[in-house]
Amino acid sequence: MLARFFTLLLLATAPLSAQSSLLSAATSVTLTGANGRAVEFAGIWEARPEGLIVVTNAESEPVTVPWAKFDLAKLKTEQPSLEAARQRAVFLRSAQPVNLGLFASILTPSQVGSEIARVLDVPTTVKVPVAFRTTTETVVQATLVTLYPTVYDGLVITPPVTAVNQRSKTETETRQITPDELTTTPRRVIYQFTRTDGVLQSDRRALFELNKTNPKLLEEAAQGLERIRASLPPKRFLPNDPTLQTLDQRLAEAVATIRDLPSGQTISRAQQDKLKAFLALADHPILR
Repeated sequence: MLARFFTLLLLATAPLSAQSSLLSAATSVTLTGANGRAVEFAGIWEARPEGLIVVTNAESEPVTVPWAKFDLAKLKTEQPSLEAARQRAVFLRSAQPVNLGLFASILTPSQVGSEIARVLDVPTTVKVPVAFRTTTETVVQATLVTLYPTVYDGLVITPPVTAVNQRSKTETETRQITPDELTTTPRRVIYQFTRTDGVLQSDRRALFELNKTNPKLLEEAAQGLERIRASLPPKRFLPNDPTLQTLDQRLAEAVATIRDLPSGQTISRAQQDKLKAFLALADHPILR
């Protein structure tokens, strides 16, 4: 029952204006062109086999600048990390994140996946509310019994002492025992909320009590997801994939659902479906 539930538990964002303030605080990046002139870029998004994806200012659209337009010898000394990204992009024939200038605080899809996993899998020690106890009571009953003289073969036999009849009765009331503390993660707790089959009402009630006793458990996870949402790149920098194009909306939905959980006593099927969708998003291959 409740102990089984805790065993399973043991095993088992910001608006766009915030993004704009982060972008405005970033610094530009200066690179040397093939003609020897310094070229200033407001931000560099990623390195691709054919060149760099850059923006000249905060309002401009991203453009691709071919590698032949840069002095690659100076790039190696002036921006060694950028040169390393170029080599990886050419060798692997795939885009490599750079995140310089305006994009310094912006996450790539793979970084979004890593950050979500970090938020969900941080171990936390929580206090378990006491709901059941074990008590034992022993009752001792004693009765004095008077023994009268008896006649045996013509002899009168008198008992030397008075006998005592004593009876002990032990009553033990055993209820479920729970640990005082346990170490779990937000991912395990959210997963328990999504379960629909074989869940006892006592397990569900204990889960809500656990969250009420430890309000920071899911609130810190919600705050972490808000920070990730605030660092999402603009949609025009993301591939045209439904999972990536709806990241902002799905993270906002997950945050709202998670924050609704500790205050209630029941969870609706719609809330469970949203949490299941969020856990599936966290493990989506496109975010790896």
